[in-house]
Amino acid sequence: MPISPFLADTFALARAGGWSRRQMLAALTGGTAALMLPARSQAAAKELVFASWGGDEIKSLTRAYGKSYETATGTSVVFDGTGPTEGAIRTLVDSGDVTWDLCDADGFTAMRLGASGHLSAIDYKTVDAAKIMSPFAFTHGAGGYTYSYVLAFDTERFAARPPMSWKDFFDTKNYPGGRAVYRWMNGALEAAMMAQGGDKPYPIDLTVALNRLSRLKPNLQTWETGEQVQQMFTDKTISMACLWHTRAVALAKETEGKIAFTWAGGILYPGVWVVPKGNPGGIDAFKLIAHMQDAGRQIEFTNLQRVGPANPEATAAMPKALRDYDPTQPDNLSQQVIVDSKWWADNFDKARTEFADMLQRS
Repeated sequence: MPISPFLADTFALARAGGWSRRQMLAALTGGTAALMLPARSQAAAKELVFASWGGDEIKSLTRAYGKSYETATGTSVVFDGTGPTEGAIRTLVDSGDVTWDLCDADGFTAMRLGASGHLSAIDYKTVDAAKIMSPFAFTHGAGGYTYSYVLAFDTERFAARPPMSWKDFFDTKNYPGGRAVYRWMNGALEAAMMAQGGDKPYPIDLTVALNRLSRLKPNLQTWETGEQVQQMFTDKTISMACLWHTRAVALAKETEGKIAFTWAGGILYPGVWVVPKGNPGGIDAFKLIAHMQDAGRQIEFTNLQRVGPANPEATAAMPKALRDYDPTQPDNLSQQVIVDSKWWADNFDKARTEFADMLQRS
């Protein structure tokens, strides 16, 4: 279940901005080890293995987290970029041979894996729950960053009257053109519910949401990476998309305003740090999470990747130049809804099946 291509996309944006592989590795790890080898194959140095989202580039975190943690503790952070999917974490823990100490997951994944006994409960004596915006301090996961699904649109196509709501997104008569939503349906189901009226999409009525989405066919497309949806806009095969705010920000900049987005109706999601049960580093994984809660380090992460922070102190201290990109800023957050991770934890499998069936029906 590849739910977090999102973080991978932030690194794709960095590469598009001219960062070389060497620069990426140096900046993101701050000089700490950043290898795609499992922990067993590393030298017997004191280390923590952080599983993030891979590919040719290591999907790690910013230089502040890696370098400063090693400086403070003497423990290096090794980044494994093979991708901590829900299934991968389950398999690893079930094998009894756990090599990961920390993983990047979604809130609902943390709830599902916590309920099945595959994650350790967060040690909130070490991790400060007050430094995690509500409701992203989960029993089995600690919010580390934030991002939103937003409405992006072609300003040339809709110069006279730009779309400003999900109701407009689903109005193909007054706003013609193709539409694009995430292949794994996060954001899309909420958008469909809000198009019915109101700003409270939960609990999502799958029948209502999927019927609304089906009416966009045959002009409904799905995307899995930020590059894909960007190409759809370039090729003019779509006029609107429900996509990650980080990619929408980049599109607005790169197209000099030809593509724009609105925070109105955005859906705020967390990136969550989870600890697989039986992790080799033990409590040190929670010490790393606590280190990453520092407001200054989270602001640096926002500066580099355009994600939002999870620590309210970072939101309050965000430099003015970054506030337009931060979904947690009061003016931006007030226009959005916060994801109901419990609904997704309870309904993801059913939603995935029914969404796929809807796409396949003629």
